[in-house]
Amino acid sequence: MGEKMDYINKLKQDVALLPNGMRFNVKIRFIERVFDSLSNHQLPKYHFPTLELSEDEITDCLRENMNIKEADFEALLKNLETFDHDLDELRTQLQNEFGYWATITQDFVKKLVTEFPKQSFLELMAGNGYLSKELRNLDVETYCTDDLSWANHNQTGRDLLTKVESMDALKALDEYGNKVDNVILAWSPDREDIDVKVLKRIRELDVNFLVIGEKYGATNSKEFWDQAKLIDDPRIERINQTYSHYDLVHDQLYLVK
Repeated sequence: MGEKMDYINKLKQDVALLPNGMRFNVKIRFIERVFDSLSNHQLPKYHFPTLELSEDEITDCLRENMNIKEADFEALLKNLETFDHDLDELRTQLQNEFGYWATITQDFVKKLVTEFPKQSFLELMAGNGYLSKELRNLDVETYCTDDLSWANHNQTGRDLLTKVESMDALKALDEYGNKVDNVILAWSPDREDIDVKVLKRIRELDVNFLVIGEKYGATNSKEFWDQAKLIDDPRIERINQTYSHYDLVHDQLYLVK
């Protein structure tokens, strides 16, 4: 809990150095609620607002302080940059402290189930099982699998929220691929080609392949994005309205063939 509180306290210290800094307290309160939920093995209830400072927020803060001394104005600029930098560290904090990579929230999973009703799921490379936990909370038949290899490096695979079968992705597809309607894969690493092997295997099955990731970005291999056929589907568009974009990473849900 120490490092998590250190991060929150650092944000509060940043804001205390800013004139009218209390305007940013809503961001910190939201982050505190996210940390509280994850610390209690719960998913955050709602998708995240944009947390990085917007141009308007920065401009307003500077415009209100145009008449202060030059040295004070320089200090204000520096303090704003520090606060913005520390806000940008949130994703890394969530990954390292909680093994929370894809921004899975309760409202996102509820929308997923609404758009794919009365269907079963197999989650591959599930990490701590955030997605599967919430699917199971909604009484959705869910197989949750991961080889738990990440547990050697950080909190991913160490602090499970639900029962995760220790099984690699290809073995999981062999075991459960013919028993489910949907296979879902969230935040596959960008430096591994397991996703290409998964895609090839899934094309032999009669399932929807749902992928949460950033195209040619933070997730999945280049080869995967080269080979993936991304399907336009109004269900996916509606679900993505509840998927969080709170920083520079633009991941989302895809239906892949």
